[in-house]
Amino acid sequence: MKIRYVIFFVLFPALLLGGCGEKKKVQPVAATAVKNAEVPDQEAWNSTAMATNRGRLTAKVKYAHMSRYSDRDLMKFDGGIEVFLYDKKGRVTSTVKADRGILNEKTNLVEAFGHVVAHSDSENATLYTDHLTFDHQKEKLFTDATVTLTTAHDTLHGTGFESDQGLHHWVILKPTGVSGRRVDLNVEKHFEAKRGPKDLKKKSKPKGEK
Repeated sequence: MKIRYVIFFVLFPALLLGGCGEKKKVQPVAATAVKNAEVPDQEAWNSTAMATNRGRLTAKVKYAHMSRYSDRDLMKFDGGIEVFLYDKKGRVTSTVKADRGILNEKTNLVEAFGHVVAHSDSENATLYTDHLTFDHQKEKLFTDATVTLTTAHDTLHGTGFESDQGLHHWVILKPTGVSGRRVDLNVEKHFEAKRGPKDLKKKSKPKGEK
């Protein structure tokens, strides 16, 4: 994970002034209070964070402001973000824009929140929702939130969504919209093509068959 960041220190005033010559005791700030305030140990502005898998770039997050919490291996983004998702050949498969986001440095899960818009040029498909997660290991986008999906042929609404990262094969789990064509809602069928031979279970032959 390569991140450019700026480190800064915040100094809190430790002196309180009393009125009318009366002295007031200064209460020390407890360590738990500072911890609960979630003070980041690193911050950066108008830069980029990378998510990788075994050295391969899987996602790039452009942000207005980043706060990093090294004790939790967590980065928080606000002020608007744009996420670029990459395939194994290094090509951008789709882009995600949102108000804010999170990058878990342990799992490399990228989550986007608030006015989320995911778009794929190759599929001419755009997804609108309030929360979307990208799992780079499974190369999937998913959410449990309400969604609206527009394609060249349809505008669909529903709750819950799963897709490959390029929006080629997608499923709305609880659809409420109307489509102009038949939509297959079998999740496993949509992702079957991405599985290798090792993922397919061997079927046992009937007795007596050689």
